[in-house]
Amino acid sequence: MKHLKKSITISILYLAMVYMQTAYSQVIENYEGTPINMTILNGGSTDLSTLTVISNPYKTGINTSNKVCYLLRDKDGIPEVGFWATKTIDFTTNKYIHVKVYKTRITTVKFKVEDRMGGILEMTSSNPQTKVNQWEDLVFDFSSLTGNYTKISLMPDFIDPVGLSADINIYFDDIILNNNPNPITFIDELFQNSYMLYKNIRKSNGVYLDALALNGAGAKPAAIAANGIGLMSLCIADAMYVKTGDAINWEATANQVIATTQTFIDFKNNGKINGAGMFPRYFRWDNGSQEGSWPYEYSTIDNAIFAMGLQMCKNYFSNNATIVSNVNILLGAMDYTKAIYPTQIAMILDQSGNNGSAFTNPFNEYMLVAWLAKNTNSSNSGSAKSQLFWNTYFANPTTAPIARPNYAGYVTLSDGGYLSCFIPQFCYYFVNMFKNDSNYMSYFNNWLNADKLYATNNGTPNSFEWGLGAGEIPGGGYSADKINDNPNKIVSPHIISGFSPIYSNTKSNLLSLYNNGNGASIYSLPSNSAKKVLWRYKRNDTVARASYIQAIDYCTMLFGLASLPENLGDNWFSKYNWPLDLQALSVDDFSNKSDNILVYPNPFDDKIIISFKEKTIAEIHIFDVLGKQILATKIINFTETIDLPKQLQSGLYILELKINNETFRIKIVKK
Repeated sequence: MKHLKKSITISILYLAMVYMQTAYSQVIENYEGTPINMTILNGGSTDLSTLTVISNPYKTGINTSNKVCYLLRDKDGIPEVGFWATKTIDFTTNKYIHVKVYKTRITTVKFKVEDRMGGILEMTSSNPQTKVNQWEDLVFDFSSLTGNYTKISLMPDFIDPVGLSADINIYFDDIILNNNPNPITFIDELFQNSYMLYKNIRKSNGVYLDALALNGAGAKPAAIAANGIGLMSLCIADAMYVKTGDAINWEATANQVIATTQTFIDFKNNGKINGAGMFPRYFRWDNGSQEGSWPYEYSTIDNAIFAMGLQMCKNYFSNNATIVSNVNILLGAMDYTKAIYPTQIAMILDQSGNNGSAFTNPFNEYMLVAWLAKNTNSSNSGSAKSQLFWNTYFANPTTAPIARPNYAGYVTLSDGGYLSCFIPQFCYYFVNMFKNDSNYMSYFNNWLNADKLYATNNGTPNSFEWGLGAGEIPGGGYSADKINDNPNKIVSPHIISGFSPIYSNTKSNLLSLYNNGNGASIYSLPSNSAKKVLWRYKRNDTVARASYIQAIDYCTMLFGLASLPENLGDNWFSKYNWPLDLQALSVDDFSNKSDNILVYPNPFDDKIIISFKEKTIAEIHIFDVLGKQILATKIINFTETIDLPKQLQSGLYILELKINNETFRIKIVKK
């Protein structure tokens, strides 16, 4: 009975939370379904004004919906032409009514509400109409009201005298009640469409592809970094849904996070990871295997971005036991200390997870790899070296032994020459310490100012055309542009957005690039050509178009827009990218005893063989990635065959050997 009572209480709390989440806005009418019964306001039989729901003839700007309401305004009609309808509006929480209009002349727009007791309030829009032949969002302030009102009226072309010599067309749409006093702009649409971009590359099992294909280009394989960004996008969408209650552009996403993480658990259990618990950089989305000739290497930074996506999901959905458990399983297998060498970071690890290659020096985006290694459980045998490495190269950017290029007085950090600006932006959004350290933030400002100044010195005709980022080169190829290395004169709008927490002109620059739907940076989403995003273009060849939008490169567009104060704010990422909970078990690869101990086969089917050069007494323990003991035994021999439980599931396990008061661990994989 106690359990039943607890369950009922939880259910009531859940329903209350759902109500609170969806009470933020009310869609009064968007004309996408059966419309409300509208009674036209006209001058009688001689007024031939009509109302019709039609397909949107102008899918541009802030309104790319399919249906709108069309008002044919008779030139001889009345000033207050429009409609009235019976519709209950609750002003208890929300105080602002929004209406999108498309008109050929500027006139007053009025909205009126009435209650059952005869109370009436008629308002003109708080932001006067300023545009013609464009969609514009007008806001009506009803903050003086509370409670329910049951009748609404809209007069979209109020002028006396009417002053027309011919009939005119007026369109309106998306009558919304919310608590936002600000009109919707293309920036809002860009934010929503940026999330939709990631939905477009999400496959049925929750895996994200490397890039969005445009104009009929062939699909890319899945990419582990893209899946980290995809998970972060789900956190953003859920947070915006909670904040706004807008179920059209945002959504509750916990189930999608579960689907994605479960798919990767399945991949892991099928042996698609290396000995450090990392996934291949590129792979088939359906089964995790190699995709054609695409590299099947284990990139430490790509996996680190995936790990950060997992960690943010764990922190944001901390009350969801399934998500927390799934994330723990995946993170528990990962060991980023394997990438840390005395003075460098391994960019690639081999299948064993023990041997690195393609090394890089600090400072660059691999700060995230070092950050994850630094915050790994202290019991890990690589913890001490990772702490030392962090303290040497990252703890204090003003004294670290790293390069500091200077562009016209703007000093930044580097592993050599100038860096593309996606690098400090990744560090800002992923590494909690970066944002909270005044020295790093000083360098962050320098990166911004150096980027803008370089664009000016490099001949940009407009102050809003800048952004040294990475991604597809319009016309073909790929580049990570930086100071003194941007031969194609590429503008990267996602870099402008990524600096939004410290750059007050981000929105105005992006709007200028949009140029009322005529900008060279505009690309349509394949799922809905009316949905527009901003992507890279060449200043010296604006006709050239990109065939792909890379998920990892575009992410700072989404992150920067999410960080705007009217959205989630600039503290949202630092709230959920910390704390880190990396419980990677300490694992010794036996490299210093390779001549004395041999464990094989690995991966194994149902048994493993442990071989010693000399007769050895050893305790054997096998654990799953969560630390649960699967088997315990003792051997006294040169070679011992260990039969494992038949029901043992495929996946990663830890073999622990205790020999003469020393403990060694190795990761083994069940096929």
